[in-house]
Amino acid sequence: MDRDPTLTVLLPVKRYHEAFLRAAVGSVLDQTSQAWRLIVVTERAQVASLTAALAPALADPRLSLCVNEGRGLAGAFNTGMRRAPTDFVAILLGDDLWAPETVEVLGRRIADSPDADFLHSSRRYVDGAGRPISGVIAGRTSVSLADFAAGTPVKHLLCWRRDLALSFGGMDESIDLGPDDFDFPWCMAEHGATFAAVPECLYVYRDHRDAYRLTTDVPRSRQARQLAAVLRKHGLDRAAIRDRVQAARRSYLRQALYSSALDRSIKRVTRTGARGGWRETYG
Repeated sequence: MDRDPTLTVLLPVKRYHEAFLRAAVGSVLDQTSQAWRLIVVTERAQVASLTAALAPALADPRLSLCVNEGRGLAGAFNTGMRRAPTDFVAILLGDDLWAPETVEVLGRRIADSPDADFLHSSRRYVDGAGRPISGVIAGRTSVSLADFAAGTPVKHLLCWRRDLALSFGGMDESIDLGPDDFDFPWCMAEHGATFAAVPECLYVYRDHRDAYRLTTDVPRSRQARQLAAVLRKHGLDRAAIRDRVQAARRSYLRQALYSSALDRSIKRVTRTGARGGWRETYG
């Protein structure tokens, strides 16, 4: 075991697909570099079941399981950040995967870019069975604070300097949806973070309908309201917020399986359209 790890992987778990979760943890165990630690953060009621699901992986001393000390997804990440023993932390969601060389590449980039506070990589997408549904999608080579008003300029893999994030309280626990990959990088930019793109494809995002996902199972109306709230938080005016929400409804919000809470209730009772719906083409 490497005694001087480069980074800590933060893996929040609440609702999960057991096979996907095991694969996610396995993608960390199979890294070409062993300079990592992994913190799995879950809810108190799930500790026993999750311990069973992840055995024997949890026997590895580099892995630890802890209880979320905060609220929601943001609270789980904040809990992990406070416990992390490294200067940098990074996200792995429970149905996604890291490329085998991720820790090695990030470690090299951290060493070569001492002024960078926030690293983001290229990514690709697979379906529920692990079959490729996209090519490599490169991360943006240049990111500034102004870019966030027009869209989300950074995507997974997300890796950042822990102390800078904790200096302003970490992720906003009042945000229920997407506190990690939209509001949080924007906050980091507002607090002076320097962004650096990693050209290698380090993150494998699983676009599936096999289990619960925020992007598909949370009603579209609620996702739109949360998006508007984040945009207001960062000072966008009413017209800009309206345009951004309308653009989202024409694009990624179409993934939502339900238009509203009422629509979700009806479809669950009637068992209609539960796993269908629009999908990204990643063209």
